[in-house]
Amino acid sequence: MNLEWYYTFLVVAKYQNYRKAADELFITQTSVYNHVKNLEALLDVELVETSGRNITLTEAGQFFCKIARETITTYENGLYAIKNMKSSYKTTLKVVVTTYIDNYLIPKFLPIFFQKEPNINISTTVSEDNIPQAIMDGQYDIGIDRKEPFVKKVQYKNVCEGKIQLAVPNISENSNLSSEIEYFRKYRILTNNHPTYWEDLEKSIIKLYPDANFVSIASVRSTEDLIKADQGVSYLPVYIVKGLKQSQIKLVEPKDITPPISFTYLIWKKESAAINTFNELFEEFVRQEREKVG
Repeated sequence: MNLEWYYTFLVVAKYQNYRKAADELFITQTSVYNHVKNLEALLDVELVETSGRNITLTEAGQFFCKIARETITTYENGLYAIKNMKSSYKTTLKVVVTTYIDNYLIPKFLPIFFQKEPNINISTTVSEDNIPQAIMDGQYDIGIDRKEPFVKKVQYKNVCEGKIQLAVPNISENSNLSSEIEYFRKYRILTNNHPTYWEDLEKSIIKLYPDANFVSIASVRSTEDLIKADQGVSYLPVYIVKGLKQSQIKLVEPKDITPPISFTYLIWKKESAAINTFNELFEEFVRQEREKVG
C-alpha cells in the first residue's frame, strides 16, 4: 500500500477530474491516472468510472472515500504525536516537601531540573505531617524532609546541606562582638527551626552560658525575619544565610560551640528511572549550593 495513492484518490474524488487533481497535487495527469489504477489493482475493485472527460465514483469508490479519509487522518495524527512526543510530559512525579524545603530549595532546584529533564513533570505539595508515612501509603512518589524517617518499607538517603553557624543581626553596634557567648548574653536564642539538632545544641549552649534565653520559633523564615529585626540570634545553614540578597544577617565563626551538620532526607518507596533521576539531580543541586558558600 502506498499512502500517496490514497491522497491522489481523495483529490480525484473531490474534483472528479484528472487535470484538476494533477494541478493541485503538482504531478502529471498520467501520474494521477496511474495512482488510481494502482489503488484499484491493490483493492481489486473499480473506484472510478470514466466517460469521455468525465469521472464519476463507483459505489465502491464512494464507500472507499470514507476509509481513505480515516486512514490519512490516523496517519497524520500519528505523525503529529511522534513529532511532539519530546515536548509532552511522559512522567509526572508527585513530590511532597516541608515548608522549609519549599521556601529555600524547591524554587531554585525545579528550574534546573526542568531544564535537564523536560519530559518529567513535577507536582509538589507542602506538608508538615508525617511525610514518610504518606510515601509508604503511596500518596506521593518522593518526599523531602529534614527528619530521618523511621517508617518501614520506604527508602531514604540523607543529603548533607552543610555547615550550621550562628546567624546574628548585622548592625554596627555588634561590631565589637566576636564570640558566641557575647551574642548569647545580648540576644534571645531562637530555637527549634530544625527538627533534630536543637536538643543537643541547646545543651551545648547552656553548658557555655547557663543564663541563655531560649525562644522556640519553628519557622526558618520567621527566624530569619526576627534576626533581621534585631530580635534574636539562631543557628542556620550557612548556604541559606550567604544566599540571602541582603546584608542584614551575618555569620559568626564558631569558637566555643561546635555547630551540627544539617541534613535533608530524600524519601521514596518504589524504584523508577524518573525517581532515581530526581534524587540524583537534587543531591547534585544541594552539593553545588554548599560549594557556592565554601
